[in-house]
Amino acid sequence: MNRIRCVLFDLDGTLFDSSEGIISCYRLGLEHFGITVRDDSELNKVLGPSLYISYHDFFGLEDEQVNEAVRIYREHYNTKGIYQVRLYDGIEDLLKSLKQNSFTICLATSKPQVMAEKILGFSGLRPYFDAVCGANLDGSRSDKVELIDYAMKQVGFTDKNGVVMIGDRFYDVAGAAKAGVHSIGVTYGFGSREELLNAGGEWIADSPEDIARLLFDSGNIKE
Repeated sequence: MNRIRCVLFDLDGTLFDSSEGIISCYRLGLEHFGITVRDDSELNKVLGPSLYISYHDFFGLEDEQVNEAVRIYREHYNTKGIYQVRLYDGIEDLLKSLKQNSFTICLATSKPQVMAEKILGFSGLRPYFDAVCGANLDGSRSDKVELIDYAMKQVGFTDKNGVVMIGDRFYDVAGAAKAGVHSIGVTYGFGSREELLNAGGEWIADSPEDIARLLFDSGNIKE
């Protein structure tokens, strides 16, 4: 790996296991339109893309239906689902180590920025991040390439060869490739090793400790 100095993290499936809250609220949006999904595993595919994309692409809802499903989702997510998250073991140690060694750390998530800020706030992780970049509530700026570019601008980082995007789904590693930055795909989240490799992931990490080894054993510094 080249000398990485700017690290971009996805949120869902990378920093937190947020599946319980997302799936339960997502299901309510579907049920409003008479769509019943009995097995939670069938909804794993909605963990990653924006709500606007997944309600349309995966379940065929049209524009006004998508807007209503998103409204119902957020109504429940903002009061309960947002708190149904579990920080992955080793993540805070990783962030602390990166911060102590002067890495620039950003969040780049398709989750709305206001929700991402709230999660980082109540979890105590916000001080580790130099910038928090997420989607707008209307679904704009949810594309991963756009988010990566936006995050780099927020911290004034222009050397793409010194940037790595870390995430658990196709959208993260494919977006990194399109944006011209490096990528680490993580297998402890919602995506599989096969998905990440097929999307062009440069490196694969099975744990936050693996992420640390990739970053610190790449000529950056020694732990």
